[in-house]
Amino acid sequence: MNCPHCSSQIAPAQPVCSQCGFSAAAIRGYLGADWVKLARITDNAQLLSLKHTRHLETVLDDFERRFPQCFMAAYMGALPEALTLPDLGFWLINHGAFHTHQISRRNDFGIVLMIDPVRQQACLSLGYGLEAVLKETILTQILKKLQPLLTQGSFASAIESAVLLIDKGLQSAARREPRQLDQPPSVIGDASDLGLHTLRPPTRPLLHAPKPH
Repeated sequence: MNCPHCSSQIAPAQPVCSQCGFSAAAIRGYLGADWVKLARITDNAQLLSLKHTRHLETVLDDFERRFPQCFMAAYMGALPEALTLPDLGFWLINHGAFHTHQISRRNDFGIVLMIDPVRQQACLSLGYGLEAVLKETILTQILKKLQPLLTQGSFASAIESAVLLIDKGLQSAARREPRQLDQPPSVIGDASDLGLHTLRPPTRPLLHAPKPH
């Protein structure tokens, strides 16, 4: 996994990041170790209109149809000074039970966008399964493009833009990934081995062998 503060590689069981001193135990001590229920759009700041929320739900629906193995969620709220957006993102990825259309989706393939409207800042946190796909440079570019919208207070547009940019990043990563060709079966058989039978009638054996000329 990557450290949410400095993006250095740290082992899942490593208690403290050797580069910046980030401690997962400290975050759990502050926010708790229980799982929490979350909608895909959590507007704790109450700045999104019902119209904007419904539109963003549609945008997220489209995203999940294109990438059924993933889900994306957004949290918006003012954070206390003792808590940073990367801290919250790390905790939500590990303790958030997100209400998606498929509850069985794992947070390993989740993407959470956190927005602090007071600080006018945003952060993207990824499940462990996506860290190798969406590199830190891609996330930095996305957040840089969102900054003007955050400064203007256009938070709904910022969330929609983030979804579309993540969509584009995942598509680019999929095109770069070489396709693995399936290996042919090593054992020769036929469909009857699986209880399947051909519609073509079997060839009847000849009753009499043809006479040689």
